[in-house]
Amino acid sequence: MKYFLKFTIIVVLLITSCTIHNKDVLINRLDEIKAMGDTLPLIAMEQLDSIRPLLKDRSDYVQNKISLLDIRLRDKAFISHTSSEVIKEVCNYFEKNGTAKDIQESYYYMGSVYRDLNDYPQAITYFLKSVGIAETNEYVDIALWENAYSQLSYLYKMFNNSEALDASLKQLNVAEANGTIDERTYANVASCYFKVNDTLNTVKYYDHILRSLDRITGNNCDILAKAMGDYAVLGYKEEASLCYHKLKDNPYKEMLSNYLVNVAIYYERCVSVDSAATVMAELYRTADNIESRYDASRWLTRYYTSKGMLDRATEYAIKFIDANEAVIDKRNFEYTTNANNFFQYQRDKEEEMVTNEKAANDRFYLLFGFSTFVIIIFVITVYHYIQKKHLLDTILEKDDNIKEIKLYLQDKEEELEKEKKCVIQKEKELESISEAKSRLAKQLEDAESDFSMLIAQNRELTKLTLMSNISNNANDIIEKVKKASKGKYRLNDEEWKELLGAIDKLYPEFTYEVQARFKRISEPVLRVCYLLKIGMSAPQIVNLTDYPRQTVFDRIKRIKDTINIDTRIKQM
Repeated sequence: MKYFLKFTIIVVLLITSCTIHNKDVLINRLDEIKAMGDTLPLIAMEQLDSIRPLLKDRSDYVQNKISLLDIRLRDKAFISHTSSEVIKEVCNYFEKNGTAKDIQESYYYMGSVYRDLNDYPQAITYFLKSVGIAETNEYVDIALWENAYSQLSYLYKMFNNSEALDASLKQLNVAEANGTIDERTYANVASCYFKVNDTLNTVKYYDHILRSLDRITGNNCDILAKAMGDYAVLGYKEEASLCYHKLKDNPYKEMLSNYLVNVAIYYERCVSVDSAATVMAELYRTADNIESRYDASRWLTRYYTSKGMLDRATEYAIKFIDANEAVIDKRNFEYTTNANNFFQYQRDKEEEMVTNEKAANDRFYLLFGFSTFVIIIFVITVYHYIQKKHLLDTILEKDDNIKEIKLYLQDKEEELEKEKKCVIQKEKELESISEAKSRLAKQLEDAESDFSMLIAQNRELTKLTLMSNISNNANDIIEKVKKASKGKYRLNDEEWKELLGAIDKLYPEFTYEVQARFKRISEPVLRVCYLLKIGMSAPQIVNLTDYPRQTVFDRIKRIKDTINIDTRIKQM
């Protein structure tokens, strides 16, 4: 079958090569390869490579269509992009010479390339540009429109769950309007609602999947596994069990990266913790990524500790420490890369804004100057025309009035000279104002530098103050507070100082991050931030602070909207 398929491809290429010089036939041939790439991207890439030598002398439009198709096929084949040079050239060309559909596609794959390069700000920018073209034009690629919202939802999940939910709902609207909705679309919306803790809507969209799913395939079993885990977490045991039994005899589950972890969640919530431990051990043994081994070893360490099996707990604790170091290294690399990309993106935007603003100002002043010049010339022309006419009439009427007219003209010329001197004086005043503005800008820059230095000094003083209040092991202090939160116990000022010092010892950058995000923050809100950092729930925070329940919930929402708090406790 494989050799027959290759033979068929060769025959098709020989036939099409006879007419490849016809532009319409060529574009149609590229469209056929593009359509094949949606299901057979590797074979489509072979076909494109085979006809590429016949297209060397074709127009720039055709060359850019070929380059864009090559990038699309690589994306369909899950081959990560390693450079943005080619797609930049393609995008620049189609912005000037392409159709709306060409521009939409080039923007989309520009976003895909930046996504693979981990430059998420640029990726989001170009996916939004692709969406903008789709929303304002009639003849566009509907599938790319829907996929762009899907990609935006995926990227937003890393740092803004509300934006991710909004993108997933827009994807759903496009799919419903064009009849392309499927279970994966519902699953994306459900997972976003799960992220924002909206239980009813999470269950609503997962129920859509259960009602419409008539069979398990390799394309939807990962969705069902995720639904099973989320149902279990939300306490919907019956639905979780239905998902589990659908997946139980599924031949595709061995290929799933999320199958074992969601089965473990299901066992823990709906069957037994011991069954979950068996699955977690298998997950650690078979996982091909460090995050899964990290989660499994952490869970097993707690499990065996609770069972009193300290040897096994120690074994997995060591594995957890090893995995934790690898995860930290990986995340630090990702955070550094994203931070650099975001900084470069912001700097480029600022430079672009400054350039545009300067160009706009230059155009304004040029136009203003030219308009003023034209008006002056016009006024002077009209004025002299009237004067000449008047002089001629006066000469014809009375020769005696010539001297008076000359004196009148002399007076006007003196007034004009005075006006010129006034203009020169105004220009000097403007130069003085400009110099003063420059001096003020320099003073502002010096003040900002001094302010940054004071902030850094304040941070170090804050850290030293908090650290000086620690009398015990940081983890012991936190555990003490957690036990106290089980009952109605309000911490006194000394206990607060001790707790804040312990948290600052475990998370030395946390205080800085809070201050950077909130700029101004009251002590009650700061205390809630620290309690959230060590994993406290809203009722526990109410017990420890004696703040009103609604006030606590409002502060938690505000904090989570402003900063993403990782509640994992470090072991000292």
